[in-house]
Amino acid sequence: MDILTYGVVILTLVGVAAGKIPRLRMNRATIATVGATLLIVIGALDFEQAIAAVDWHTIALLFGMMILNVNLRLSGFF
Repeated sequence: MDILTYGVVILTLVGVAAGKIPRLRMNRATIATVGATLLIVIGALDFEQAIAAVDWHTIALLFGMMILNVNLRLSGFF
């Protein structure tokens, strides 16, 4: 790996750890998406490797939790 790849990874991890970048109006999800996209653009990963790195079971779990959270909020639970 070259220095540009390390730089993108480190900046992405710092951004996710900080939680947001106020001037750019970026939250954790946006920071992670931009970091992953930059890794593809600079050639550190190809698109197939990026898709293979996604854990679809975790994505489905998070989606289900978001649906549950919205329904609990609408019912007055929170």
